[in-house]
Amino acid sequence: MREARRRLRLTQFALAKRVGCSESQITKIETGRATPEKWLKEAIARELGVATWEVGV
Repeated sequence: MREARRRLRLTQFALAKRVGCSESQITKIETGRATPEKWLKEAIARELGVATWEVGV
């Protein structure tokens, strides 16, 4: 997930704003300290152009 975000040159803050969550939530998901709810996982996957299974990995 982090690699996909960086390829798109998005900051954690920018991604969080696009998907409707906090920057700290994105950080927790990227570091494996949190598992996103289904709606958030789908929103992140859509923004990053990746499969939902790749979010939170």
